[in-house]
Amino acid sequence: MNILLTARQLERLRELPPDHKVVTAHDGSPILQRPDGRRWRVQPNGSLVPAPHVERVQSYLRVGE
Repeated sequence: MNILLTARQLERLRELPPDHKVVTAHDGSPILQRPDGRRWRVQPNGSLVPAPHVERVQSYLRVGE
């Protein structure tokens, strides 16, 4: 997946401690995971906001096994 980041998003990512990692992206914004497991979204203006909680879903191919 390729996304274009804004200059402010890139700046924010450069400032992060090394124990934060980018785990995915959603709607053009990187999603970070902190060491405590919480996820944060880097908005286009560079600010961090809590990422929406995503629950794991079971594949429909395995339902009923």
